[in-house]
Amino acid sequence: MNVRWKLVLAVCLVLFLSTAAAPLFASQVVNMEFQQAPLVDVFQILGQLGGYNVLVDPSVQGDVSFVLNDLTVEEALDLVTRTTGFRYQLVGNTLVVASEQRLKTEFGSEDVKFVTVRYVAVEDAQKLVSLMVPGVRTYVDADLDLVILYGVTSDLEVAEQVIQEYDQEGSRRPKPQTAPQAQPVAPAQPRAPEEQLVSGSISLLYAEGDQLLESVRQKFPHREFAWNGQTRMLTGLTTAEEWEQVILLVREFDYPDFVLKGILSSADQMIALVEYQGWTSMLKLGDELQGWMVEAIQPGAVEFVQNSRSFTIRLGR
Repeated sequence: MNVRWKLVLAVCLVLFLSTAAAPLFASQVVNMEFQQAPLVDVFQILGQLGGYNVLVDPSVQGDVSFVLNDLTVEEALDLVTRTTGFRYQLVGNTLVVASEQRLKTEFGSEDVKFVTVRYVAVEDAQKLVSLMVPGVRTYVDADLDLVILYGVTSDLEVAEQVIQEYDQEGSRRPKPQTAPQAQPVAPAQPRAPEEQLVSGSISLLYAEGDQLLESVRQKFPHREFAWNGQTRMLTGLTTAEEWEQVILLVREFDYPDFVLKGILSSADQMIALVEYQGWTSMLKLGDELQGWMVEAIQPGAVEFVQNSRSFTIRLGR
Protein backbone atom coordinates (compact mmCIF):
# COMPACT_ATOMS: atom_id res chain seq x y z
CA MET A 1 0.00 0.00 0.00
CA ASN A 2 1.54 3.34 -1.02
CA VAL A 3 1.86 6.36 1.23
CA ARG A 4 -1.02 8.23 -0.35
CA TRP A 5 -3.53 5.45 0.23
CA LYS A 6 -2.29 4.92 3.78
CA LEU A 7 -2.93 8.58 4.53
CA VAL A 8 -6.42 8.40 3.02
CA LEU A 9 -7.16 5.31 5.11
CA ALA A 10 -5.87 7.04 8.23
CA VAL A 11 -8.07 10.09 7.66
CA CYS A 12 -11.12 7.90 7.10
CA LEU A 13 -10.40 6.00 10.27
CA VAL A 14 -10.01 9.21 12.28
CA LEU A 15 -13.28 10.58 10.92
CA PHE A 16 -14.99 7.32 11.86
CA LEU A 17 -13.53 7.41 15.34
CA SER A 18 -14.63 11.01 15.78
CA THR A 19 -18.27 9.96 15.50
CA ALA A 20 -17.99 6.59 17.21
CA ALA A 21 -15.47 7.28 19.95
CA ALA A 22 -16.72 8.66 23.26
CA PRO A 23 -14.95 10.89 25.76
CA LEU A 24 -12.66 9.23 28.27
CA PHE A 25 -15.37 9.06 30.90
CA ALA A 26 -18.02 7.61 28.55
CA SER A 27 -17.76 4.09 29.96
CA GLN A 28 -18.61 5.26 33.48
CA VAL A 29 -22.13 3.98 34.18
CA VAL A 30 -24.23 6.14 36.48
CA ASN A 31 -27.63 6.24 38.17
CA MET A 32 -29.10 9.61 39.01
CA GLU A 33 -32.19 11.08 40.56
CA PHE A 34 -32.83 14.81 40.85
CA GLN A 35 -35.82 16.78 42.07
CA GLN A 36 -36.01 20.51 41.31
CA ALA A 37 -32.23 20.61 41.10
CA PRO A 38 -30.43 23.56 39.47
CA LEU A 39 -29.36 22.55 35.96
CA VAL A 40 -25.93 24.13 36.47
CA ASP A 41 -25.27 21.85 39.45
CA VAL A 42 -26.33 18.77 37.50
CA PHE A 43 -23.67 19.53 34.88
CA GLN A 44 -21.13 20.22 37.63
CA ILE A 45 -21.75 16.80 39.16
CA LEU A 46 -21.49 14.99 35.82
CA GLY A 47 -18.26 16.80 35.03
CA GLN A 48 -16.83 16.06 38.45
CA LEU A 49 -17.69 12.39 38.09
CA GLY A 50 -15.83 12.31 34.76
CA GLY A 51 -12.79 14.10 36.18
CA TYR A 52 -13.30 17.27 34.13
CA ASN A 53 -13.31 20.97 34.80
CA VAL A 54 -16.74 22.41 34.05
CA LEU A 55 -17.67 25.73 32.45
CA VAL A 56 -21.38 26.50 32.14
CA ASP A 57 -22.56 29.45 30.06
CA PRO A 58 -24.65 32.00 32.05
CA SER A 59 -27.56 31.33 29.71
CA VAL A 60 -27.86 27.79 31.13
CA GLN A 61 -30.53 28.21 33.80
CA GLY A 62 -33.52 26.44 35.29
CA ASP A 63 -34.31 23.47 37.53
CA VAL A 64 -34.79 19.87 36.42
CA SER A 65 -36.39 16.74 37.87
CA PHE A 66 -35.66 13.30 36.44
CA VAL A 67 -34.58 9.74 37.16
CA LEU A 68 -31.98 8.08 34.89
CA ASN A 69 -30.49 4.65 35.53
CA ASP A 70 -27.77 2.52 33.92
CA LEU A 71 -26.47 5.21 31.58
CA THR A 72 -22.92 6.18 30.73
CA VAL A 73 -21.88 9.71 31.61
CA GLU A 74 -21.88 10.62 27.93
CA GLU A 75 -25.41 9.27 27.47
CA ALA A 76 -26.58 11.21 30.52
CA LEU A 77 -24.96 14.39 29.20
CA ASP A 78 -26.57 13.90 25.79
CA LEU A 79 -30.03 13.36 27.29
CA VAL A 80 -29.86 16.23 29.77
CA THR A 81 -28.43 18.74 27.30
CA ARG A 82 -30.75 17.86 24.43
CA THR A 83 -33.92 17.74 26.51
CA THR A 84 -33.08 21.13 28.02
CA GLY A 85 -32.08 22.70 24.70
CA PHE A 86 -28.34 22.95 25.29
CA ARG A 87 -25.17 21.24 24.02
CA TYR A 88 -21.77 20.35 25.45
CA GLN A 89 -18.24 20.16 24.10
CA LEU A 90 -14.90 18.97 25.45
CA VAL A 91 -12.16 21.58 25.21
CA GLY A 92 -9.00 19.97 26.52
CA ASN A 93 -9.82 18.79 30.02
CA THR A 94 -12.85 21.07 30.34
CA LEU A 95 -16.52 20.31 29.78
CA VAL A 96 -18.20 23.38 28.26
CA VAL A 97 -22.02 23.60 28.34
CA ALA A 98 -23.87 26.24 26.34
CA SER A 99 -26.28 26.69 23.46
CA GLU A 100 -25.31 25.06 20.16
CA GLN A 101 -24.87 28.45 18.49
CA ARG A 102 -22.62 29.71 21.30
CA LEU A 103 -20.38 26.64 21.07
CA LYS A 104 -20.01 27.04 17.32
CA THR A 105 -19.25 30.74 17.65
CA GLU A 106 -16.70 30.37 20.44
CA PHE A 107 -14.97 27.10 19.60
CA GLY A 108 -15.59 26.51 15.90
CA SER A 109 -15.66 23.14 14.15
CA GLU A 110 -13.33 20.17 14.46
CA ASP A 111 -10.34 19.61 12.20
CA VAL A 112 -7.59 17.07 11.36
CA LYS A 113 -3.83 17.58 11.79
CA PHE A 114 -0.91 15.30 10.84
CA VAL A 115 2.24 15.36 12.99
CA THR A 116 5.42 13.42 12.16
CA VAL A 117 7.71 12.30 14.99
CA ARG A 118 11.45 11.64 14.62
CA TYR A 119 12.93 10.59 17.94
CA VAL A 120 10.16 8.97 19.98
CA ALA A 121 7.75 6.12 19.31
CA VAL A 122 4.44 7.22 17.82
CA GLU A 123 2.61 5.17 20.44
CA ASP A 124 4.36 7.12 23.22
CA ALA A 125 3.47 10.41 21.54
CA GLN A 126 -0.15 9.25 21.27
CA LYS A 127 -0.28 8.36 24.96
CA LEU A 128 1.15 11.75 25.91
CA VAL A 129 -1.46 13.59 23.83
CA SER A 130 -4.25 11.52 25.40
CA LEU A 131 -2.92 12.48 28.82
CA MET A 132 -2.29 16.18 28.20
CA VAL A 133 -5.12 16.99 25.75
CA PRO A 134 -7.82 14.34 26.31
CA GLY A 135 -10.33 16.14 24.08
CA VAL A 136 -8.25 15.27 20.99
CA ARG A 137 -8.74 11.87 19.34
CA THR A 138 -5.61 10.24 17.95
CA TYR A 139 -4.57 7.62 15.40
CA VAL A 140 -1.01 6.46 14.72
CA ASP A 141 0.75 5.05 11.67
CA ALA A 142 3.92 3.37 12.92
CA ASP A 143 5.28 2.80 9.39
CA LEU A 144 5.16 6.52 8.61
CA ASP A 145 6.00 7.69 12.18
CA LEU A 146 2.82 9.71 11.96
CA VAL A 147 0.37 10.84 14.64
CA ILE A 148 -3.02 11.93 13.30
CA LEU A 149 -4.98 14.31 15.51
CA TYR A 150 -8.70 15.11 15.34
CA GLY A 151 -10.52 17.68 17.43
CA VAL A 152 -11.18 21.36 18.01
CA THR A 153 -8.64 23.57 16.23
CA SER A 154 -7.40 25.19 19.44
CA ASP A 155 -6.88 21.76 21.01
CA LEU A 156 -5.01 20.51 17.94
CA GLU A 157 -2.54 23.37 18.24
CA VAL A 158 -1.88 22.47 21.87
CA ALA A 159 -1.52 18.76 21.01
CA GLU A 160 0.93 19.51 18.20
CA GLN A 161 3.01 21.70 20.51
CA VAL A 162 3.06 18.92 23.14
CA ILE A 163 4.36 16.44 20.55
CA GLN A 164 7.00 18.83 19.23
CA GLU A 165 8.34 19.58 22.70
CA TYR A 166 8.35 15.88 23.54
CA ASP A 167 9.91 14.76 20.26
CA GLN A 168 13.45 15.93 20.97
CA GLU A 169 16.66 13.99 20.48
CA GLY A 170 17.63 12.36 23.75
CA SER A 171 14.55 13.62 25.50
CA ARG A 172 12.67 11.66 28.10
CA ARG A 173 8.95 11.42 28.45
CA PRO A 174 7.83 14.03 31.00
CA LYS A 175 6.13 12.68 34.04
CA PRO A 176 2.54 13.85 34.51
CA GLN A 177 2.22 16.33 37.33
CA THR A 178 0.20 15.19 40.29
CA ALA A 179 -2.17 17.75 41.71
CA PRO A 180 -1.51 18.45 45.40
CA GLN A 181 -3.97 16.80 47.71
CA ALA A 182 -6.27 19.22 49.48
CA GLN A 183 -5.93 19.09 53.24
CA PRO A 184 -9.21 18.54 55.09
CA VAL A 185 -10.42 21.52 57.05
CA ALA A 186 -11.68 20.81 60.51
CA PRO A 187 -15.28 21.99 60.99
CA ALA A 188 -16.05 24.71 63.45
CA GLN A 189 -17.39 23.10 66.58
CA PRO A 190 -20.49 24.58 68.23
CA ARG A 191 -19.88 26.20 71.56
CA ALA A 192 -20.80 24.03 74.49
CA PRO A 193 -23.87 25.30 76.33
CA GLU A 194 -23.25 26.91 79.69
CA GLU A 195 -25.15 25.24 82.48
CA GLN A 196 -25.81 26.50 86.04
CA LEU A 197 -28.07 25.31 88.83
CA VAL A 198 -30.59 28.14 88.63
CA SER A 199 -30.03 29.66 85.20
CA GLY A 200 -28.72 28.48 81.87
CA SER A 201 -28.11 29.57 78.29
CA ILE A 202 -27.63 27.67 75.08
CA SER A 203 -26.78 28.83 71.57
CA LEU A 204 -28.86 27.80 68.58
CA LEU A 205 -26.93 27.19 65.37
CA TYR A 206 -29.76 26.41 62.99
CA ALA A 207 -33.25 26.36 64.52
CA GLU A 208 -35.69 29.30 64.50
CA GLY A 209 -35.36 30.80 67.96
CA ASP A 210 -38.89 32.21 68.27
CA GLN A 211 -40.46 28.85 67.44
CA LEU A 212 -38.21 26.98 69.84
CA LEU A 213 -38.88 29.55 72.57
CA GLU A 214 -42.61 28.92 72.24
CA SER A 215 -42.08 25.15 72.48
CA VAL A 216 -39.97 25.51 75.64
CA ARG A 217 -42.54 27.80 77.28
CA GLN A 218 -45.33 25.33 76.56
CA LYS A 219 -43.31 22.52 78.13
CA PHE A 220 -42.33 24.56 81.21
CA PRO A 221 -45.08 27.21 81.60
CA HIS A 222 -44.01 28.01 85.19
CA ARG A 223 -40.45 28.95 84.21
CA GLU A 224 -38.90 32.04 82.61
CA PHE A 225 -37.21 31.87 79.19
CA ALA A 226 -35.92 34.47 76.74
CA TRP A 227 -34.54 34.45 73.19
CA ASN A 228 -31.92 36.89 71.88
CA GLY A 229 -31.92 36.97 68.08
CA GLN A 230 -28.63 38.86 67.84
CA THR A 231 -26.61 36.44 69.94
CA ARG A 232 -28.83 33.46 69.03
CA MET A 233 -28.91 32.49 72.69
CA LEU A 234 -31.81 30.87 74.54
CA THR A 235 -31.70 31.59 78.29
CA GLY A 236 -33.85 30.27 81.10
CA LEU A 237 -34.31 30.14 84.84
CA THR A 238 -35.03 26.54 85.83
CA THR A 239 -33.91 23.74 88.06
CA ALA A 240 -30.87 21.76 86.94
CA GLU A 241 -33.06 18.80 86.01
CA GLU A 242 -35.40 20.95 83.96
CA TRP A 243 -32.51 22.61 82.16
CA GLU A 244 -31.24 19.19 81.09
CA GLN A 245 -34.63 18.62 79.45
CA VAL A 246 -34.37 22.00 77.74
CA ILE A 247 -31.01 21.00 76.29
CA LEU A 248 -32.47 17.76 74.96
CA LEU A 249 -35.34 19.70 73.37
CA VAL A 250 -32.93 22.11 71.69
CA ARG A 251 -30.82 19.24 70.35
CA GLU A 252 -33.96 17.62 68.97
CA PHE A 253 -34.80 20.64 66.80
CA ASP A 254 -31.47 22.42 66.23
CA TYR A 255 -30.47 20.85 62.92
CA PRO A 256 -29.51 22.57 59.65
CA ASP A 257 -32.34 22.73 57.14
CA PHE A 258 -30.50 20.81 54.41
CA VAL A 259 -32.53 19.97 51.30
CA LEU A 260 -31.52 17.00 49.17
CA LYS A 261 -31.85 17.97 45.50
CA GLY A 262 -30.31 14.92 43.85
CA ILE A 263 -28.09 11.85 44.03
CA LEU A 264 -25.77 10.50 41.34
CA SER A 265 -24.06 7.14 41.73
CA SER A 266 -21.51 5.15 39.74
CA ALA A 267 -19.59 1.96 40.35
CA ASP A 268 -16.99 3.65 42.56
CA GLN A 269 -18.62 6.71 44.10
CA MET A 270 -21.83 8.52 44.99
CA ILE A 271 -22.40 12.28 44.91
CA ALA A 272 -25.24 14.12 46.64
CA LEU A 273 -26.50 17.57 45.70
CA VAL A 274 -27.54 19.36 48.90
CA GLU A 275 -29.02 22.85 49.18
CA TYR A 276 -28.67 25.04 52.27
CA GLN A 277 -29.76 28.67 52.54
CA GLY A 278 -29.95 29.08 48.79
CA TRP A 279 -26.54 27.53 48.04
CA THR A 280 -25.97 24.04 46.67
CA SER A 281 -23.02 21.78 47.43
CA MET A 282 -21.80 18.56 45.82
CA LEU A 283 -20.93 16.12 48.60
CA LYS A 284 -19.27 12.72 48.75
CA LEU A 285 -18.72 10.36 51.67
CA GLY A 286 -16.62 12.11 54.30
CA ASP A 287 -17.30 15.62 53.01
CA GLU A 288 -18.58 18.23 55.46
CA LEU A 289 -21.24 20.91 55.25
CA GLN A 290 -21.70 23.39 58.09
CA GLY A 291 -19.72 21.10 60.39
CA TRP A 292 -21.80 18.01 59.54
CA MET A 293 -20.05 15.08 57.87
CA VAL A 294 -21.63 12.86 55.22
CA GLU A 295 -21.82 9.44 56.88
CA ALA A 296 -23.82 7.57 54.23
CA ILE A 297 -25.35 8.15 50.81
CA GLN A 298 -28.13 5.82 49.78
CA PRO A 299 -30.73 5.91 47.00
CA GLY A 300 -32.93 8.85 47.90
CA ALA A 301 -31.30 9.65 51.27
CA VAL A 302 -28.16 11.12 52.88
CA GLU A 303 -27.11 10.71 56.53
CA PHE A 304 -25.09 13.41 58.34
CA VAL A 305 -23.22 13.04 61.63
CA GLN A 306 -21.64 15.49 64.09
CA ASN A 307 -20.08 14.01 67.20
CA SER A 308 -22.85 11.83 68.70
CA ARG A 309 -25.67 13.49 66.73
CA SER A 310 -27.01 12.42 63.36
CA PHE A 311 -29.91 13.07 61.04
CA THR A 312 -31.06 11.93 57.61
CA ILE A 313 -32.49 13.96 54.75
CA ARG A 314 -34.50 12.45 51.92
CA LEU A 315 -35.08 13.44 48.33
CA GLY A 316 -38.14 15.64 47.96
CA ARG A 317 -38.15 16.75 51.59
